[in-house]
Amino acid sequence: MVKRQLFASLILLLVIIFAIGIIVGRSVSNPELSEVNRFIKQSELTTESYLIEQDLLAGLEKNCDLAQLRLSGLSKELWQLGKLLGTETAKEDLGMANYDFLKRKFHLMQIKTYTLYHRLRQDCAVNVPVILFYYRKQDPASQEQGAILDRLVADFDVKVFAIEYNYSQELQFLEQYYEITSTPAVIVNFDTAREGLTSYDALAALVEAEEPAAQD
Repeated sequence: MVKRQLFASLILLLVIIFAIGIIVGRSVSNPELSEVNRFIKQSELTTESYLIEQDLLAGLEKNCDLAQLRLSGLSKELWQLGKLLGTETAKEDLGMANYDFLKRKFHLMQIKTYTLYHRLRQDCAVNVPVILFYYRKQDPASQEQGAILDRLVADFDVKVFAIEYNYSQELQFLEQYYEITSTPAVIVNFDTAREGLTSYDALAALVEAEEPAAQD
């Protein structure tokens, strides 16, 4: 009887050790998932903090410089996260289900930040150039457009939010709003839409021609 209890206890202990080993092994073998999750959570916290801050300042004198600085920091975090999700091995490293879920969250965070820049533009008359970029994977024109936008970021500090076209149903509301039907497509400063490959010179002209919004 004692031997049976001892054997059962040993089996239970081995099962527990085996389970812990699997959990630890997954964490160690998949650091990319932890890193992406960390970026997602940090971006969400930064966004919520920004929204609370703006609500608190709503009845007071606007601190537009602080708002612009906070959004700029959030944009950089999203850019780093986009680089992580955009690596060639991202799907393999994260697993297809994790990759799909995190990419949807990432796109939604981009859209939220994009709308916050629109709010900053209206409330503070801050003339930050913003471009919403719709692309398709494995599309040469989209890849060329992305390279052009990289140059534009370097030259004009443009905030670019790149979203994969028709990626998921919950992201289609913005595509429908701007009536995007093909890629590549760009929306410059919230209201100037261009479908098809848009040259560097054409985009630079749109960015340079933009006047600050009138402040109430």
